[in-house]
Amino acid sequence: MDEEAMEAMRHIMRSQAAFAGMEVLTYCFLANHFHIFVRLDPKETETLDDAGLVTRFRALYGGTRCASLGLDADDLEVILKKNGDSAEGIRRRLKARMGEVSVFMREVKTRFTFWYNRKRGTVGTFWAERFRSVIVEADTEAQRMVAAYIDLNPVRAGLVEDAGAYGFSGFGEACAGGSAARRGIARVEGKMTWATKWHERYRARLCSRMDPGTRPRRGDDQRPSAKAEGEDGQGAVASAGSGLLSKIRAFSEGWVVGSVAWVESFCATNGWLGFQRGRKAKPVVPEGGADFPEVATARKRPG
Repeated sequence: MDEEAMEAMRHIMRSQAAFAGMEVLTYCFLANHFHIFVRLDPKETETLDDAGLVTRFRALYGGTRCASLGLDADDLEVILKKNGDSAEGIRRRLKARMGEVSVFMREVKTRFTFWYNRKRGTVGTFWAERFRSVIVEADTEAQRMVAAYIDLNPVRAGLVEDAGAYGFSGFGEACAGGSAARRGIARVEGKMTWATKWHERYRARLCSRMDPGTRPRRGDDQRPSAKAEGEDGQGAVASAGSGLLSKIRAFSEGWVVGSVAWVESFCATNGWLGFQRGRKAKPVVPEGGADFPEVATARKRPG
């Protein structure tokens, strides 16, 4: 993706997230892959009223018509108010596209492909692979570690020295004054609004984890496929320490990341394996003086 394509991708991501009821915490778009870190509550969609449904519809389609329904936002509002035979079917169809990461990613990728093909006069699928995802415990150091990993992508790739100088990431957009990006970074820090001290705290978090002497060569982090919240390869979660976030290569698919107690509870509830002690997944204990609590990972049971 060039800069024009990344700008289009950002617009698509924001509008699709607003429609799906997701909050983008941070993101990063690079030449040939991307990361998006979202917060969602599926129950919120279940209880969404008609006014909220119209608001979300308008966030995605604006004043244009939804081709599959043949409606614009004004038409939708009228139909839902009449509450006729078709209203409940429309509610179900729209809500089925909300509150699910897999549907969100499918629509983001599809909309970007349509944009790219129209713009460049090309045909066919743009993305080479399906996305890969990680479930992260909310409001924890694990959440902040994953967000920092994402925002450090352009630094690891050798594109910038300061993560805040890269325009197509959550932190870079926030530093440039983007209100949506600032809300996301504030949420990463456990706050509801942006403030200078949270900005500086997050910047310090990024800088304190970077060791310029360990940064890989340009292009090492640019693999030719699309990702969301993860990348190809054998994932690794690192504890705090000099430069460790700059050394994390990937969060692989099928992982949950969080405190030991939360990961154990998640695995027990969802039938996942617990800690796989070995190369692919293991609990990570912070080194002396680190400010991360113990962080654990788990991988889904095969089959």
